[in-house]
Parts: sequence; C-alpha cells; structure tokens
Amino acid sequence: MPKKTIIILGGGISGLTLAYDLAKHQNQFHIRLLEKTDRLGGWIDTDTSTGFLFEKGPRIFRGSRSAHFLALIKELDLEAELIESKKEGHARYLWREGKLRKIPSLSWSLLAGFFKEWRTPPLKHVDESVWEFACRRFNRVTAECIFDPMVTGIFGGDMHEISARSCFPLYKKWEEEHGGVLKGFLKRERFKGPFMFGLQRGMKSVIQRLQERTNIPLHFEEEVVSISSHQDKFEVKTSKETYEADYLFSGLPAHVIGKLLVPQLIQIPMRGATIINLGYRQKVLKKKGFGYLVSSKENEEIMGVIFNSNVFPQNNRTSDETRITVKLKDGGLSEGEARALALKGLAKHLGITAQPAVSLVIRAPQVFPQYIVGHHARIQKLEEELLKQHPRLRLLGNYLYGAGVNDCIARARSVAASFLSAAAS
Repeated sequence: MPKKTIIILGGGISGLTLAYDLAKHQNQFHIRLLEKTDRLGGWIDTDTSTGFLFEKGPRIFRGSRSAHFLALIKELDLEAELIESKKEGHARYLWREGKLRKIPSLSWSLLAGFFKEWRTPPLKHVDESVWEFACRRFNRVTAECIFDPMVTGIFGGDMHEISARSCFPLYKKWEEEHGGVLKGFLKRERFKGPFMFGLQRGMKSVIQRLQERTNIPLHFEEEVVSISSHQDKFEVKTSKETYEADYLFSGLPAHVIGKLLVPQLIQIPMRGATIINLGYRQKVLKKKGFGYLVSSKENEEIMGVIFNSNVFPQNNRTSDETRITVKLKDGGLSEGEARALALKGLAKHLGITAQPAVSLVIRAPQVFPQYIVGHHARIQKLEEELLKQHPRLRLLGNYLYGAGVNDCIARARSVAASFLSAAAS
C-alpha cells in the first residue's frame, strides 16, 4: 500500500512541533513542511548580532504553567540550557495614576475585593468577559488594578471584550472545581520546578534543535497562495510549486488559513504590537524586578516593559549591561517613531535618559488573537463542522485554545497523538 502524504503549513512552534512528532513515523507517511519565510520559528527568534541577547518574541515562562514546554525541552536534551530567573527579577509594577506602584500594592479596596471573592459562590459553565468575571468575584478596583493591565500587557486586548474562560482558564477552573479563585490557589498542587525560566542561548536554541531532529523535507520561502479540496485530496499551490496531500495540518495564522480554506476564522479579531529591545552598556535601571504593565486608563502608547537583564542576568554579556524590552501598541509607527516613543516612556516612568547603545525594533502586526466572549464554544463548534467538511484537515495555532508557547506545543502534540492513534486503528 502506498504511503499517504501529509503537508504541514507553517513552520512556527505549532507546525514545527507537529512535524517533529510526525517525523518519527516516516515509515508510514510522506511528510513535508511549507514555510513562507527563510527560517523556522515564526515569532520565536533570538538575535545576538549586536553583542546583546535579544529575544524577538516569547522569552520568559512560568514553570508551573509550562509542563508541555518543559517536557519538550527535556526530550530535546536541552535541560542544561535552562536558566531560572533570579529572585531580584520577580517584583512586578503597575504604572497607574501617574506612578509606578509595586504589585500587589494593597489597599482597603483590594482587600475588600479579596474578602468578597472568598464569599462569592461559583458561576459554572458560563463564559463572561474578564471585566465581568473580575467585578463579580472581586470588585471594580481589582478589575482595574490587576486584571486590566494583564489583559492589555499579555493579550493586547480589552478586558470588557476578552473571555475570562479563554484567557484565564486556570482561574475559571479553580472557581468551578473549588468554589473560588483564592480557594483554588490555596488547594493547588505545589510546583517543584523553576518559578520562571528561559534558555541560556535564547529561544532560538529550541527551534534549532527541533529542526535538527525533524528529518523531513522543509520547504522555505514558499508562500501558500491557494488550497482546494476534491474527493479525499488537497491541492496546495505555493509561490513555487503545486502539491497534493492526503492530510493537511495548518499552523498558519487564523486570518491566513481563513482566507485560504476556513473563512470562519477570519472573524477572529487580531491585534498587534511593536517590540523595542534596548541595550545599554551601563546599569541604568534603578528598579529591581521583572518589569511593569501600564493600565489602559493611562492612555499611553506603552503596554508593558520587561527588565530582561534583571530577570535573566545569565544572558548578560557583561556585568554592567542593561537589557530592556518595551511593548508598544501597534499604530503603524516607523522604527524611528517607535524608538522615540519607547525612550520617552522610559524617561517618564523610570527616569532613564541615557541613550541605548543598541536598539532593535520588531513590528508584530496581527500577532495577538482576541478571545472574545464565547470563543471556546465557537472553536469547538467550528472543529465539529470541519470534521464533516474537511475530515482530513487539522488546525494548530495560538488562536484556538491558548495563545502561549506551552499552549501551542500542547495542541500540536495532542493533534499528532490523536492522528497517529486513528491511523493505527
């Protein structure tokens, strides 16, 4: 019996992880991966060309929420590369009402919110906005001071629209299983691994190792321009070739695969950001800690700032260097405008007036999928429809059930496992 053909679209962390798992079964399938750019990894990349280690994408991971990522790192024999954050890099701040305030900066209003949360009965099997969830379980002040900056800084979104279930699934799980967020927090299983971790040579080392151990044809600089399905086959046309596949796995962004094959995905709103990495050859940070988020009420361009050299001094090339990452709203700024806004914000918030030795500006349009209330149910319904319409198609990516690296890895490995199990039966 001839081997079935598999095509994987997109070489980001989702597509590459899937390819890594499926490549172990090349005795059963012909597998190829198509990537639009000249490299793998998507938004994950590490730049060391300037003498500073700068991450262009994800960089810091909470150990207790990264089980799948840590398992993959172990499997790739990269455990020796793991670096753990220093305690001096744990403190977090919030820019609110014109001041940098340490989190948690307890007040009577916040304490009242915690007391209310303890007494509030659970609301099960109902999705609501982060704003509604936070106000219902805590109070308005907690919503504005704690949840709003997280939604803005992590998801680039609006807490009045974003789904609590999709963006804070652990909090929702604690409410439904233990009766409340605080009760669930107290009953949680204690994690014994690193509190926060990164990699000594940066995230690029994970991508490189995955690529080294994924022995399948990798097609670079091939943009998919059309996909058609007929009978039990898919025809995939790229900027260079036309391919036929029995099975199609898409790790493309939602709006891309939406235009090509699954129009329902175009409805998922996307937001972007501009990332500015700044490198100083001297110590310019007076604050210790992780960094700070900015309340949306402040009406500022900066969404958040990370003190990279504090969190992972192991990545510093010299003992005096300072590495800072500034996340701006994506407003179509030029590199010069983005850099100027970042420096203006740092001068205002942190009193840093020194000019950086190096700056690296990364435009990331349409990088944050917006999990609008009801997102989880809509995705589940879509998957049921696709099983009928395109039973040999599977979707991967950060727009489905989680936007983080760990979520994308978990989804890719789950899809691979279920596919291989079905193929074996």
